[in-house]
This record gives sequence, C-alpha cells and structure tokens, in this order.
Amino acid sequence: MTNYARTASWLAACGKHPSLENASVQIGCQIEEFCELLRTLRTDSDGYAKLLARTCDDLEWFAGKLKRGEQMVHVPLHLRADALDALCDIEVTGNGVAYMLGMDKPRADRAVLDSNDDKLEDGKPVILPGGKIGKRPGWEAPDLTGFV
Repeated sequence: MTNYARTASWLAACGKHPSLENASVQIGCQIEEFCELLRTLRTDSDGYAKLLARTCDDLEWFAGKLKRGEQMVHVPLHLRADALDALCDIEVTGNGVAYMLGMDKPRADRAVLDSNDDKLEDGKPVILPGGKIGKRPGWEAPDLTGFV
C-alpha cells in the first residue's frame, strides 16, 4: 500500500473526510512539520538563522490557528492543479533531501505510519479542539535514529 493510500485510510478511519475544515487542519499540520524541518537547519550566518527562527515563529502561529479551527483556508477550484503539483513536488523534494542526507526514508516512513496507527485509543482517534487528531496517553514518537 502506498504512503498516500495508507494515510488516506488512516484519516478516514479517524472520521476525517474531505471538507474545508479538515483540509485547513491538515494544512496547519503540514506547515507545522515544515517548520520542524526548518528548525533543524543550521547556517554560519547569524542573520539567516534569525530569519529562519522568525519565519518559523510566524508560520507556527498561523498553523496553530488552522489546527485549532480558528482560521480556515481553501484552495479554489481553478488552483487545485497547482496545489496538487506543489504537494507532489514537496514529496519529491523531501525524498531528495532525505537521499542527499543518506537517510533511509522508506523505512522511516513505515515507522511513522505505524506510529500513527498507535495513536488510536481502543481503535478510536483522540480528537483535539479544532479537529486535529491527537495522541493517546502514553503514546511515544517513533525512534528514527536507526534510519539516519
């Protein structure tokens, strides 16, 4: 099963179906994860380091609004192909970065998807205010150190 199919199946099992509200929450999650990557970057320029930090602060603030359902965004129909192109390119360039850094992304992907399955509590999702899928008590993030 592809990562897309597995993710779509998991979201559907959690009661998340295509809607403006659910898309806004998911976009907030995507922004948050992008910032997580940005916060791992290091540069020899203090100015660029500060720029990255400020950018992440602003993006994470906005992502939080989306994830809590306090703000909605949408992709108009006439821009859907452009959005899909960007989403595909994000996946391709992310895989390219992992390859360039010598990471075992296929195995890491499986570990992350398995970890998502483990977020369920008695087979049911933990839904946070605003609609984001949360983590059950005692859940632990996957250890990806073996894949780097």
